[in-house]
Amino acid sequence: MVKKIKFSQGFTLVEIMVSVLILGFGLTLVANAYLVALRGINATASNIGALSLARENFELLEISSLNNGLSVTTTQGVLKFSDKSYDYVQEITKVGQPEVLAKELLQACLTLSWREQNVAKNVVFSTYLPKQK
Repeated sequence: MVKKIKFSQGFTLVEIMVSVLILGFGLTLVANAYLVALRGINATASNIGALSLARENFELLEISSLNNGLSVTTTQGVLKFSDKSYDYVQEITKVGQPEVLAKELLQACLTLSWREQNVAKNVVFSTYLPKQK
């Protein structure tokens, strides 16, 4: 009679090492994707903050132009939105051409600048506002 040799059921060390290697590679990809998504969220939050500040600033300028009228000026300073600071330069200038618009309108230009991950970012907004009522 021939005895059958039973092989034990289970995984070899090589199989376990390969599976751990594949799992580690997959987790590294997931962690990298997570970090990229976080950077994107921070960049979007900064852009939304800049847009909100610009909208608020232009609304105040529009109210001022309707109430008291505007004059040609340049101002600068720092604006805060949430926990981020934005440097700004606001210029109100005369409209050059056409002359019909130049009599009635001023151009308001707002430049916002900030640093994001040690990179300088800026955005420029511009609109036309009436000189007076």
